[in-house]
Amino acid sequence: MMKKYFILMVSTLLFAHAYANSNKVTPQETGPDVDYSEANGLSPAEGPQLSIKSPDHNHSYTRRELLGSPYLKKLVIEKDPAYKNTKRTYSVIPTAQLFREFKMTSETTIAFFCLDGFSAPISAARLLNSDPSQSIAYLAIETPLEPWPPIKNKGGKSPGPYYLVWENPAKSQISIEEWPFQLAGFEIKGTLAEQFPHTVPEGLKEMDPIMKGYKSFMKNCFACHTMNGEGLANMGPDLNVPYNPTEYLRPEYFDVLVRKPTALRKWSESKMSAFSRESLPDEELGWITRYLKYMSKHKVTPLK
Repeated sequence: MMKKYFILMVSTLLFAHAYANSNKVTPQETGPDVDYSEANGLSPAEGPQLSIKSPDHNHSYTRRELLGSPYLKKLVIEKDPAYKNTKRTYSVIPTAQLFREFKMTSETTIAFFCLDGFSAPISAARLLNSDPSQSIAYLAIETPLEPWPPIKNKGGKSPGPYYLVWENPAKSQISIEEWPFQLAGFEIKGTLAEQFPHTVPEGLKEMDPIMKGYKSFMKNCFACHTMNGEGLANMGPDLNVPYNPTEYLRPEYFDVLVRKPTALRKWSESKMSAFSRESLPDEELGWITRYLKYMSKHKVTPLK
């Protein structure tokens, strides 16, 4: 009788141990309390850092700091532009939390810098928004135990180590150019007019279609192109000097170039993304065209 009781007790303990192990959560599931120590093979302190610079204050975040944030959570992206609009899930923190120590105004711009050289300004009000009625930006963090898949045409590299993603991107019409990946850091700047004075139409009201086109151009085009030689971009040509696209492309072909670049001109090294009507409505594209036509008459370097 005692022998049977002993065997039953041992079997019960073994079952309980196996059940507990089968239900252990992974580091990604435990949230900010997870142990990201080097003993677990993660070595976050040795990984890439994310820097934030301003005229009076600089800070660099280690991966350990970011993964240890109390704001860390999972975010499902229904249509991830880095992966051809497929569904992806990331470990993220709100970008607003990264800038708590920095002083900014509603007109401040923040430039992002990527490891592949991609760089562009973005509105601080847009990037740091926490109002759920508008799109909210998050920093996605790649972890060593769960590396992200490589993305097409990036030499086998993933969007990591850091990737700017958006919750409800349609609410603020977030452009595909506002999803920078392989992020290295941010730099707090002045207003766009202060930084790039020769890109701004002069003497026009805010609601003028040309001014609307200017704002849309800054959101959708300025990440890859310069205007009158001004800007941070180095991936595409200047869109005003020596010639503006509206000077050599018929309107219908300009629309083709924006909607499906490869339908107009195609080569293996082409980097221009297609803009859907969801991310860039026809009316907004029309504003950009009007802005470009205006700027074609306001070249900083006159054609000789």
